[in-house]
Amino acid sequence: MNKKEIEKILKDKKAFPHRVRYLKLKETYISWLIFTGDIVYKIKKPVRFDYLDFSTLKKRKFFLTQELKLNQRLAREIYLDVVPVAVKNNRLRVLEKSDSPLLKGEKIKDYALKMKEIPQRYYAPSLLERGSLKKEVLGKLAKIIADFHKRAKTSKEIEKYGRLKIIRKNWEENFKQTKPFVGKLINKTIFVFIKKEVRRFLKENRGLFEKRIREKKIRDCHGDFHTGNIFIGPKKIFTIDCLEFNKRFRYQDTAADAAFLAMDLEYLKRPDLSDYFVKKYAARSKDKDIFKILPFYKCYRAYVRAKVGCFSLPKGDVLSIKRYFSLSFRYALSLKNRKPFMLIICGQIGTGKTHLAEYLSLITGAYLLRSDVLRKKMLGIPLFSHPKKNIKKIYGEKTTERIYKKMSSEALKWLKRGKPVILDATFSREKYRKKIREAAERLEIPYLFVECYAPEKKILARLKQRAKKKEISDATVEVYLKRKQEFEKIKLKKRFLKLNTQGNNVEQKANRVLKKLLSLEAKRI
Repeated sequence: MNKKEIEKILKDKKAFPHRVRYLKLKETYISWLIFTGDIVYKIKKPVRFDYLDFSTLKKRKFFLTQELKLNQRLAREIYLDVVPVAVKNNRLRVLEKSDSPLLKGEKIKDYALKMKEIPQRYYAPSLLERGSLKKEVLGKLAKIIADFHKRAKTSKEIEKYGRLKIIRKNWEENFKQTKPFVGKLINKTIFVFIKKEVRRFLKENRGLFEKRIREKKIRDCHGDFHTGNIFIGPKKIFTIDCLEFNKRFRYQDTAADAAFLAMDLEYLKRPDLSDYFVKKYAARSKDKDIFKILPFYKCYRAYVRAKVGCFSLPKGDVLSIKRYFSLSFRYALSLKNRKPFMLIICGQIGTGKTHLAEYLSLITGAYLLRSDVLRKKMLGIPLFSHPKKNIKKIYGEKTTERIYKKMSSEALKWLKRGKPVILDATFSREKYRKKIREAAERLEIPYLFVECYAPEKKILARLKQRAKKKEISDATVEVYLKRKQEFEKIKLKKRFLKLNTQGNNVEQKANRVLKKLLSLEAKRI
């Protein structure tokens, strides 16, 4: 079927063999889903990629049948049948059952997977959004998945997919398919780093992967185990939408299956639920090596999610794609037990510190601490207001001391939790730089000071432009001219980068910062 035929059937409630409360369409890059109120139909697009082939009617029927069979392992009540879509005189009709007879003159146009429609309020993301997804549910889910993995099929053929050759092939395919997006959706330095770390991990951990095979950890898994595919009903939990179209993505280490949900919960900013799920899964599965290999598979899962987002462009969510790549980067950093880094973006007013800091935070997943935000929150000032009174108190020495102290304590709190941090402030005085430097060195935290600078003409132009926008910063041309002489020269030689921010290409600037940071870490390790 094509898009025009799908749109046509959406206008005809009589095309369905049951009561239709409404007709809604959801489209992915490989399927159409038609919602009717009680039943949902999935029709595969006639597409062909390197990793899947739905190009013929016969193949679409085969993979829909596979999808039905495989998903009934965890959601038998949801997956009902594979039914024909018939056509006669240009009119389409969905049959009730797989063996329902055709009317005279009808021909089979396509096939649809028939499923029970699940109310959105029962999906895990909806529960997360409402704050209703509790740890107890994750505990039950861990038990369900661990038990599913124990009984999942394994064989000599399935075990082949746990070999380094296949795992390496999956990764190299990822790198090849995302190469066109380097410098656009994934930073070049980050792309090169992930590739290097993944290859190193595979090379250095051959014994671990071989042990996983011997211990029968390579099984016919789910393959797409994330919150969007989890339905928590009033009486039962279901996991849906198993990967059926390529056994290479489903025949895998059970840890790779568990890693998907662990990664997804972290992406959704619930590391507490992620940790709880992994803890309960490890206990139920009695998998002694899961913590050795989990970061590797979380890195893989985040990267694949980003890649799939790239394939969905131009409709794909660019922000989510970049966030998945940043998460993959963070996992890659952890593959050698590195401590989280701290970037200190400093310099004169109007040098583009915040723009660079925000971009680096986005592509690395580091927690961003802005002095402008901290100051206003501490003093109870609305973020986008610019008070004219009490300026001396707001920006006085005592208040500034408090801000840097708060920034330092907040940074250390996140670093101790394993989260990298970016600080955005002028750090105009050596005493403030010294305190944060000493704190990092005391905890052996890798850090880098980045001093942003630009010609005064450029700074003044930026500040004049900023005055026309809705900004948090109170900095103006007058403030810059008054305070530019207060900036004490940075005399650091190590862990320091002076960066010309005159140009507008923030990607190039980020590359320089990350190359410097990672090169320092390579020397340290």
